[in-house]
Amino acid sequence: MTSSSADGSTLGSTVLPGQTARLGGRTVHWVHQTGTQPAVLFLGGCGVPFYAWDDVVSQLHDLEMVRLDRPGLAGTRWPGVLPQLRDEVATCRELIQRLGAPAIVVGHSMGGLHAEALARQHPELVAGLLLLDSSFEMTPRRPLGGRGWLLAAKAVRASMRLRPLRSLGPLADRALVALQSRRRRMLDSTPAWQQEVYAEPDAAASVVAEQAAYGSQVWDLARLRARLPMPGCPVLVLTAAADENESWVRKQAALADLVGGRQIVVEDSRHLIMIDRPELVADAVRALRGQVGEDD
Repeated sequence: MTSSSADGSTLGSTVLPGQTARLGGRTVHWVHQTGTQPAVLFLGGCGVPFYAWDDVVSQLHDLEMVRLDRPGLAGTRWPGVLPQLRDEVATCRELIQRLGAPAIVVGHSMGGLHAEALARQHPELVAGLLLLDSSFEMTPRRPLGGRGWLLAAKAVRASMRLRPLRSLGPLADRALVALQSRRRRMLDSTPAWQQEVYAEPDAAASVVAEQAAYGSQVWDLARLRARLPMPGCPVLVLTAAADENESWVRKQAALADLVGGRQIVVEDSRHLIMIDRPELVADAVRALRGQVGEDD
């Protein structure tokens, strides 16, 4: 059964845009904008909230779009478990089914794992695939048990309930954004309601849990690749290259080959491509929509 709240999640006295819904067995927050189909589904990387896509969305105002926050972000509760790849696929599947038509799926970083897994398992739901600096391992390793990480996530959630420590979440978020973007700086001002997102104990716990689940999700995707082919949908792979990491560019080229896509190297962007080069992401979305139209 699926339930939703049109009022969205609440952080303190702030009501966020969008709604909460139980999708794939988990309660998530998502922001929906109506427009022309195929819809575009945005999946952020670990701890990347819906508003990170603001500059991209502003350039695609005529399209139907959905920005998804996984459990723990944007006022939802972290369910107290390490997320598994099948959980992410189930949530995306139910969300696209709600939209009533296949979607162009944009996956950033760890969200790229979810986007690719969805395309392989439910090709009828994916009209096109855009991977932004997507997570990729050439030789995935069988993951170790996650009990220690789970305990760590729970400890972080408990400690963040102490008010003096709640300011650490927003500070850590700003530091990570500054490290992964060429446009944002540590001292840049941010709206108070955005700072509240990472002052929430569940948000901090979810980030730890997602980081802990990375190895198992990479491993599970590798097993999917061995038995399920990529569908024939158009695929683009955008690779951030501002830090001149040639080995990363090569790994991303291997990913593009693996998923049957075309790589575009973004020389002037770090990992958060949607922040550094939003116009390029928007152009890539429109390019995929054009290819979908040609295929139809």
